[in-house]
Amino acid sequence: MMTKRKPNRFEMTFLMMWHGVLTGGLLLTYMSGDDVYFLHQFAGYVVCGAILLRLLVALVAPKTSPLSLSMPKLFDRNNKGRSPLYAWMAVGMITAVALAAFSGLLAQTIGFDDLHEGLAEGVLPAFIFAHMALVLWKPLAKQVQNVSAQDVAQAKAMATKLTAKATSAARRAKPYLSSKQTP
Repeated sequence: MMTKRKPNRFEMTFLMMWHGVLTGGLLLTYMSGDDVYFLHQFAGYVVCGAILLRLLVALVAPKTSPLSLSMPKLFDRNNKGRSPLYAWMAVGMITAVALAAFSGLLAQTIGFDDLHEGLAEGVLPAFIFAHMALVLWKPLAKQVQNVSAQDVAQAKAMATKLTAKATSAARRAKPYLSSKQTP
């Protein structure tokens, strides 16, 4: 059995850029879905392209490369690194994103609107929140043991400021995202 090696600088850069493009495309499709449809379509094409690029890179990458994709094992007791749950989450996320993105193409061409909206509004957000919880759980679990009351107060103050800034930015951006054109 071949073990995968750690990613080199090029591979890590590719994976981080791919993740950023995919995440940005998903965020843009979600934010622009009802208001700016051409932007929603463009971002959907970007997501489809990112998925296809990742699959193409996985096909040409050597088996020991972190860029190759293989089905994870259900339980891997010999693996001292990550839990197989991370790998299964990646499989689920990529599958959900691909289904939502490519059903959007079908919705545009042959009318699979209900399937696309069901995947995009129901299944995909569940996977996204589960992915975020899984990624954040381990570092947060380590940090919680060392949290003081002062740290909690500072975090609450920062969250309040960020929420106020985000709300203000959303209010300022809303007129520009409206699909209604005023003469």
